[in-house]
Amino acid sequence: MKYLFFDIEGACPKLSTIATFGYVLTDDNFNVLVREDILMNPDSKYDWYVVKNLLSYTKAQLAKEPKFSGHYKKIKALLEDGDTLVCGYSIVNDLKYLNCECKRYGLPAFRFDFMDVQTLADHYFESKNQIGIERAYAMLEIDEPILLHRSDEDALAAMKVAKKLCERTGAALPELAKSYYCTGKMFTYSFMNDPVPQKTAAE
Repeated sequence: MKYLFFDIEGACPKLSTIATFGYVLTDDNFNVLVREDILMNPDSKYDWYVVKNLLSYTKAQLAKEPKFSGHYKKIKALLEDGDTLVCGYSIVNDLKYLNCECKRYGLPAFRFDFMDVQTLADHYFESKNQIGIERAYAMLEIDEPILLHRSDEDALAAMKVAKKLCERTGAALPELAKSYYCTGKMFTYSFMNDPVPQKTAAE
């Protein structure tokens, strides 16, 4: 089995438009096989706070890149590979970005199982509050630099937290995911103002 840790940085959070999709693909011993930051033209306005404080690339750089639809097949292949456990840190927002972009471009929603590393950390430490990635580093005594708000770096940080939790428990990641109830399924759109589509008999 392989593990795919991914993170998304948005251009405009209110519109859920994607600027970068970063990922780290590892084997089941957390050896990095591929690491990449996929840049894309968000084709939308930018949130001023994002540009000033969070964006790792310039708007000019991103404008030269393909739009989300141009990267869809590659991202779909990564997320829907049957031999891969998809992981993220506080993954809910990333899932929202993916669903919103699929809807905007008229593309089929992604279908995959996932686990949330933040939920795993929360349950492991029995925390009543969500544990941020920097706090997780401190609690797990991960003495390595962390560069936030660049997608591939955030994905790498999530991988290091998951790896350390596996080392501490002596369990494999899929086992921890089930034991600490931090898994879910990504298979449909879900918006506050939209009805949830009903599954057909064929599904």
